[in-house]
Amino acid sequence: MKQFITLSIFLLAGFIGFAQGKSKEKTKDKQKTDKTVQTTNGNNNTNSGQNSANTQQNGNSKVRKNIPTKVGSAFAGEYPNAVNATWTKNRGDWTVVFGNGVWRSTATYHSNGERVDTRTPMAREQAPRPVLDEILRRFPKGSPTDVIKIEKPKNPSLFQIMMEQAGKKRTFVFDEKGKLVSEQ
Repeated sequence: MKQFITLSIFLLAGFIGFAQGKSKEKTKDKQKTDKTVQTTNGNNNTNSGQNSANTQQNGNSKVRKNIPTKVGSAFAGEYPNAVNATWTKNRGDWTVVFGNGVWRSTATYHSNGERVDTRTPMAREQAPRPVLDEILRRFPKGSPTDVIKIEKPKNPSLFQIMMEQAGKKRTFVFDEKGKLVSEQ
């Protein structure tokens, strides 16, 4: 009889603990869902320029639903085929991460709708031939780990190349003609 009562108490305690664990998981899932705000085609939630209470803290930036009309319109005009756009605001600038064909691009805008730049990762083989030739000339045994295309309005595209040599990471920026612009 004592064993039956003891077993019943343990089972009851187990069910209570299990039920509380499920409740906490649901709360965590809801909080995760609330932190990410996504729009489709970059056109949703772009008609309000106010800072709303619908913001969540995410590191140094805030994930936003309501973006300024000028910013949303500029983005929709420049990237009409963008999908799954996620907006954040950091230090007064608006950043959107969006699907751009095969890649996920990141574009940054000032509050007046002026685009700062767009960064898109790409396969090494897609970089312009002069850039690849210059990398091979400088580092015959090296191979880029990452290639990012940087597009700025009214400027030629730049290509940020990350390389690893002897365990040390180095970053180079080349223009389309293969000229080295900066090195870090």
